[in-house]
Amino acid sequence: MRDSAMRIGFLGVGTISTAVIHAMSARPLGPGTLFLSPRSADTTRKLAATYPHCIRLESNQAVLDASDMVVISMRPQQMDEALHDLAFRSEQVIASFVAAMPPSRMAPLVAPATRIAQLVPLPPIALHKGPLLICPSIPEVVAAFAGLGDIVVLEDETKIRTVSCASAVMSTYYELQNSIIDWAVERGLDRSVAALYVRSLLEGLAVAGRHADEADLDALPAEHQTRGGLNERVRAGLMADDWFGQLRRQLDRWQRNGPATSEKARH
Repeated sequence: MRDSAMRIGFLGVGTISTAVIHAMSARPLGPGTLFLSPRSADTTRKLAATYPHCIRLESNQAVLDASDMVVISMRPQQMDEALHDLAFRSEQVIASFVAAMPPSRMAPLVAPATRIAQLVPLPPIALHKGPLLICPSIPEVVAAFAGLGDIVVLEDETKIRTVSCASAVMSTYYELQNSIIDWAVERGLDRSVAALYVRSLLEGLAVAGRHADEADLDALPAEHQTRGGLNERVRAGLMADDWFGQLRRQLDRWQRNGPATSEKARH
């Protein structure tokens, strides 16, 4: 059960942290007290005005001093400056949203705190949908973020990169959606009709796929086509063009060659 008395501090309140705070605040059992760092002034003031459990403090150190759990949410290139000279406590739990910074790389920056998890929240979290990766499974972190989506736990931080790359299809998904809508409009369909139909179709397929047994996933393509029908012909054409192979190669490319991040750590 979630501890409604948990004091959680946010260092960095950007788009994802704001979505997380809204989602946490919408749960039946409140999130406890949330302390917000002073940057992103307009955003943090609005959150503090909207939710009585959100308190905007005057400095990052004040957030640390007030918090049992610290959520670090900032760009990797901001890490050294933002965390420099901050005094963490050994008993604090660290939940990091920072990309490409697994717990082992975060550890020198937050010492003497040693209980560190990396989280990968995605935009649908605002709707309490989608996966939320947590590595490793620190009980307080899992409890604090329960109900915000499907909690996916990893214990091996070397696998975080693979999961992160698997999520790198979000913009591709919307490009696919919009390409189908545009194609239909160009062939005379009213845009509102095309948008409703295509978005409803993709939502329905996603729901059906989500509720299918894991053992049945490989059978889903064949179950959604008829022999000689349009679905079979379109998929066969894309496979002949190696469309799915190209997608896998792009994922492989960025798993091997991810964006560079600062290697500098505070000692």
